[in-house]
Amino acid sequence: MKKIVIALTALAALTGTASAADLAARPYTKAPVAVAPVYNWTGLWISGGGGYGLSQYQHSEFSTFAPFNLVSAGQDAGGKGWLGKVGIGYDYQFMGNFVIGAFADADWSNIGGQYSINTGGVPGALIGASNLTGQFKNDWSWSVGGRVGYVALPGLLTYFNAGFTEAHFKGTNFLNTNAPLAALTTGISLGDQTRSGWFVGGGTEYAVTQFFPGLFWKNEVRFSEFNNKNNSLVCTVAVGCGLGAVLNQNSHVFEQKATTELVYRFNWGGPVVAKY
Repeated sequence: MKKIVIALTALAALTGTASAADLAARPYTKAPVAVAPVYNWTGLWISGGGGYGLSQYQHSEFSTFAPFNLVSAGQDAGGKGWLGKVGIGYDYQFMGNFVIGAFADADWSNIGGQYSINTGGVPGALIGASNLTGQFKNDWSWSVGGRVGYVALPGLLTYFNAGFTEAHFKGTNFLNTNAPLAALTTGISLGDQTRSGWFVGGGTEYAVTQFFPGLFWKNEVRFSEFNNKNNSLVCTVAVGCGLGAVLNQNSHVFEQKATTELVYRFNWGGPVVAKY
């Protein structure tokens, strides 16, 4: 009996050892790979802000009387002023970090300056030599265009844009600053002008804070060129300069604007994890 108990005990020990050896090894599980967050720039946005502008008004004047002499050739006048701006647009992100979009914006400004025209004794209308001095001012403009951008850092978009623009310039009433005692009203004026042209520019947009998803800070510089325009300087009083066109003016305008704006993106909800 004692021998049977010893034999059963030995058999149980051997069976337990074999069972432990037969257990499969614990499988190795690789730690999940961390995926960097990707920000989605696709969606509608609105913006508002302000800035500063510089302009260059190039002009030449011709007599309206035969032989239609050149009176004032190739003069440049500079202007400057502040502006307020609003905009709306839509962007689409593709191929990873690239962004394309379309937009429209408008601004209200007081960009302007003073310029002079020395008539040099134009026959027929102006008596003697008059130095016509007046103000030009761009008071509003609007633009439509497209842009191409690249997401350089999470929450940072860099871009270039281009498109069509139109600007309005207020009319000018000229004074004769050659008067011996004080500038005199001449009755000569240049009407309002609406000019069309093109623009190119570039800038950045950056997420302001993670606590206000969708709010961005945009900074942009834009250069615009407005087409040549021919206008008549017209006398509106019978005394002093007569009635009708006095001079023909050919002019061209360039502008450069630097703006800063706050942008709100309606689709922005913070980072989303890219799916592979």
